[in-house]
Amino acid sequence: MLTQIERQFNIPTSLVGLINGSFEIGNLLLIVFVSYFGTKLHRPIVIGVGCVVMGLGCFLIALPHFLMGRYEYESTVSISSNLSSDSFLCLANRTQTLKTSDPADCVKEMKSLMWIYVLVGNVIRGVGETPIMPLGISYIEDFAKSENSPLYIGVI
Repeated sequence: MLTQIERQFNIPTSLVGLINGSFEIGNLLLIVFVSYFGTKLHRPIVIGVGCVVMGLGCFLIALPHFLMGRYEYESTVSISSNLSSDSFLCLANRTQTLKTSDPADCVKEMKSLMWIYVLVGNVIRGVGETPIMPLGISYIEDFAKSENSPLYIGVI
């Protein structure tokens, strides 16, 4: 999935790593507050609000799929391909290996800023997941039968 995000939005790997870690960033933003104040509030309502917020985050993550045009696969040179084709490969230092045209062709230009929807959606999804684990597990342990609680926790 990460390499597909990198190719589709034409973004560097470091930015893909930030997108991947943004779920935990959103989770860490609220975990202390939710753990402290969540026990003082009505836990099922807080868990339900977390689920709705997670749904909003998932919607934002999926939004670029519907707003962008069709995804065009990259054409790369494989071992069995003809070396006289128009494809070329770029090295890490942004130089070309097969064709000796302009090295500026190797510089990554962002196709669109739709990756921001994925980043923000991941942060919102992390915020929404925050009440589910700490409050959900404690709620199950408080109100479920002791022989059923491991099953319920496993489902979560």
